[in-house]
Amino acid sequence: MGELVGQMLRHWRGRLTREDIGLPSRLRRRRSGGLTQEDVAEAVGYGLRTYVDLEHGGRGRPSADLLELVADVLRLDAGERRALWVTATGTSRPAQSYATDPDAGLTQLCEQMACPAYVTDAAWQVLAANRAVAQWFVDFGSVPVDDRNVAKWIFGNVHSQHAFVDWPRFADEFVARFRALYAPMTRNPGFLALLEDLLGYPEFAARWATTSVISVDPPTARRRFREPGTDLDDPGVPLDMVILAAVAPEDGRRVVVFQFPPEYTPPAPSADTAPDRCPACARLRT
Repeated sequence: MGELVGQMLRHWRGRLTREDIGLPSRLRRRRSGGLTQEDVAEAVGYGLRTYVDLEHGGRGRPSADLLELVADVLRLDAGERRALWVTATGTSRPAQSYATDPDAGLTQLCEQMACPAYVTDAAWQVLAANRAVAQWFVDFGSVPVDDRNVAKWIFGNVHSQHAFVDWPRFADEFVARFRALYAPMTRNPGFLALLEDLLGYPEFAARWATTSVISVDPPTARRRFREPGTDLDDPGVPLDMVILAAVAPEDGRRVVVFQFPPEYTPPAPSADTAPDRCPACARLRT
C-alpha cells in the first residue's frame, strides 16, 4: 500500500503552502507550488528520513503520533484521516470521540421491531428503545435522562440480575467489552465520567479491579433471559443479541436487537409482565 500512501500524501501537501501551516515563506517560490517533504517534516518535528519513509511506505509501521501529526499539519478531515491510517498501517484509526445525538433512521428502525431493540452511543447511553425493551428489561423512558445507560442498568438496577439467567457471566463479559472500548477513549470526557459512575457500583468495581480481560462484541451472541413476570426458577428464553454498528469509527452509535427464537411467541405486554412486577424484586421490597 506504500504507493497509495505516497499518492495521497503528495496530493494533500500539494493543496497547502508553507504559510498555510505556519512556516515562513520561501525566498524563492517553487514552480510546482505546494509543500515539500522537507516542509512537512519540519512542521511535524520529525526527521526528513522518517517522513520520506512514510510516503514510500517503508521501514515498518509508522507510529500513531507521526500519523496524527501529519494529519494535523495537512489539515485532513475525518475521512482523510481514516484513509491515511488504513493505507499506512492496515488498520482503522482508533476512535477518540463519538456521536451522542439520536439518529432518526436508527430510532425508527428500533421502534418498528417487535423484539427488544435499543440504540446507544459508544458509551452505552440509550438514545432510543422500543416497547419490548420496556417489557423485558427496563422502561428507559421512566429513567432520568443521565441514567438512561445500559451499563448503569446492568450494575445499578437489581432487576437486571433477575432478567439475565446467568447475570454474573454477562457482567464479566460486559466489563471485558468496556475495557476494549475504553482503551482508545481514556482522554474522552464522556467515557471518563461513565467509568467514574460505574466504579460506584460494587459489582462493577470488583471486576474492574480484579480482572484484565479484554474482548470485542461479536455480531451475534446468545443470551438467556427470563420471561417478563416470571420468577428465578424460570429457565429463560434464548435470545440472539445482534449488534449493528455505524461504519464510521467516530460515530459509535449501534442498534442492539434481541431476536426471539423462530417459533417462540412472547407474552403480550401487560401490567403483569412489566419489570416492576418481577416477583424476585417484589420479595426484596417486602
